[in-house]
Amino acid sequence: MLNLDKKVSLYVVALLLFVGIIGSVIFGASVRHVLLGNASLGSFGEGLLKIAEFPSTVKIALTEIETGGPSVLKDTRFSALDGFKKNGKIPLGAKNDEGYLLLSSYDNEKEQSTVQLIRIADQKSLYEWAPNIDKLTEYSQIKAPEIAIIMKSSYAMRHPLLTNDGGIVFHYSGPQFKVNACSEVKMGVDGIFHHSTEMDVDGNYWTPSVMYSSSFKKGILNHRDDAIAQISPGGKVLFKKSVAEILYENGYRGLLAAGFDEDPIHLNDIQPALTDSHYWKKNDLLISMRHMSTIMLYRPSTNKVIWLKTGPWMNQHDVNFVGDHELSVFGNNIIADVGVLKVSGNGGIRVGEEDVLMDGHNNVYRYNFQTDKVVAPYNEVMKSMGVSTRSEGRGTILENGDVFVEEQNNGRILRMSPEGVKWEFVRRVDKDHIATVSWSRYLTKEEVLPILTKLRSQSCK
Repeated sequence: MLNLDKKVSLYVVALLLFVGIIGSVIFGASVRHVLLGNASLGSFGEGLLKIAEFPSTVKIALTEIETGGPSVLKDTRFSALDGFKKNGKIPLGAKNDEGYLLLSSYDNEKEQSTVQLIRIADQKSLYEWAPNIDKLTEYSQIKAPEIAIIMKSSYAMRHPLLTNDGGIVFHYSGPQFKVNACSEVKMGVDGIFHHSTEMDVDGNYWTPSVMYSSSFKKGILNHRDDAIAQISPGGKVLFKKSVAEILYENGYRGLLAAGFDEDPIHLNDIQPALTDSHYWKKNDLLISMRHMSTIMLYRPSTNKVIWLKTGPWMNQHDVNFVGDHELSVFGNNIIADVGVLKVSGNGGIRVGEEDVLMDGHNNVYRYNFQTDKVVAPYNEVMKSMGVSTRSEGRGTILENGDVFVEEQNNGRILRMSPEGVKWEFVRRVDKDHIATVSWSRYLTKEEVLPILTKLRSQSCK
């Protein structure tokens, strides 16, 4: 009979500890082997990644339980806000705003993401697009790590683009879609498309994508091969090129030295130039590479990087042309607490345990080509308003110099001048929760009114 009171010898403890350490080293080395692109471990390697991802999966599940769902945020900051109202009153800045909000957010009643066209002056929702999300999630035939199983409640209609015929173009880290005014799918492009969608002067769409499977290595140990993609209105991919390849061919291969990070570039915005200027030509592309804190002007017609700059923005999102000699950059200003190698949620290795908001708030920068200077005119108002999205985020400078900001991680949208805030907006679910937002747009009445006439004439079943 086993004596449960018998003490375990020091030798056995040491042996178990030794075996555990050796096992951990072998496990870590095997995971690294798979992540560096070696497929020799086959299904066993896939199993290793699933095990490595388990803590992240548990964390995500617990987060969803705490917040009330993947598309709902627990509100700890904006209890005074409900829509455009603050403490029950609509601010004068909203009443006097002649623009429109193209809002991509979670509709609690429909239990899915929708897109609404809202007239800001009277806060009236004029139109809503609500496609069949189940059909969208079943569309992709590509089996890639970047395409995960997405529930209806967590599918976000990312950065919707309103088209002249009353449709919208969008995606969510997967296929690119266009639905018509009746929310019926009229275009579906299979692939991995993510982050922004913008239209060029010829009516084509530019959006970040991924080269799958990647053939570009050039001595890089491991990387997700982000690419720029141009899609026609009919759904044909007209142009696609690896960002790493662009950098390499233009003499910037040093920027690709990102260690073991599986996502060294993190392409998140492509802005086509709509006019010529002294500093760029029509159809040049302004490109944001978040994990390099770098933006560049690229000319697809000649495969040349015309201009490139790193910082002072850090881990930025959203780059835009301003006038004929300026650019704007929404800087998240996040740095990593470097020192820990960990397995990230999508199965890669990343350096850093905690993300740190460098200045305590985000910022919108303006770069002037004429003076080669960078200014941050909205610094004080963004600080006072506590704008602090750690990822995502939009910052568009409007014609009068105001800035339209989406604080995506926190579910808030604002319009601000350098002197103060004009209005704030959240989509409230209940007293404790607000809906997520997903790269909404500010539109002018000149952009909206011709399309609104078409929308009002629609007869949908």
